[in-house]
Amino acid sequence: MASVSPDSYWSAPFTRSGRSALVPRGPWTYAITGLGASYRADPSALSEVVPKPLRVVDGEVFTYVVEVVTYSPHASELVVEAPDQLYYHEGAFFVKVEYGGRLYAYCPFMWVDSDVSLLRGLLVGWPKKLARIALTKLHPLLPGFERPRRGLRLGGYVARAGSTLYRVRVSLESDEGTSTLPMLTKYPFALARYFAGVAPGMVTVNELLEVQAEASVEAWRGVGEVVVAGGVNDELESLRPVSGVVGYYFNMLLRLRGIRVVGNLEGF
Repeated sequence: MASVSPDSYWSAPFTRSGRSALVPRGPWTYAITGLGASYRADPSALSEVVPKPLRVVDGEVFTYVVEVVTYSPHASELVVEAPDQLYYHEGAFFVKVEYGGRLYAYCPFMWVDSDVSLLRGLLVGWPKKLARIALTKLHPLLPGFERPRRGLRLGGYVARAGSTLYRVRVSLESDEGTSTLPMLTKYPFALARYFAGVAPGMVTVNELLEVQAEASVEAWRGVGEVVVAGGVNDELESLRPVSGVVGYYFNMLLRLRGIRVVGNLEGF
């Protein structure tokens, strides 16, 4: 008998075979391509989107707009039969924070355009919402857009609920790649895993997670621009740049190596 546990199911719907679950079991590998930008925001303003006990350090922020292709050995059939369940687009912000004497990349906002990715992320604390996401894509046979190169201009945006939430624009300044990205290859992630007990007798889950990941990166650097507008249900004003912006085009292979509970959210 297959018991209802993380060893057999990561999500509903439940059937004997488990093949109807929205999120197949991991481990998952993520192949990511897209645009990123590094800058500083007002540290005092960032406290509006960073809950205690996390502490904003110096206002460093990294944002991206990317395409993601995923794979799990427990979802190999989907590669052929339902490949659209294995790729999606994603946008996110990361803020450098301190907790317990360690530095982390805390994610206050993330958007995707796939229900599989939405639920898979929520299970471990990624604060995902559904959105419309687009970015410039390269192709090895498209003249002028065969590969990252000096002078290439690229852009992307995230839009939701009638508003364009933010845009990223990058003008590359180098033909040579680097193997690092700000924050994403330097610090573990800090995530807020919270599920409210919405009725008497239900349990509220309130966990501050440390997520360790292994990342292989190839990135090209340039001048960036980040335009943050926000929306009625997406309070992004505190994430607006107050410094120059460094832009990136990058490829990244990401594997999660460990997740542990390090505390609880306290509020603002």
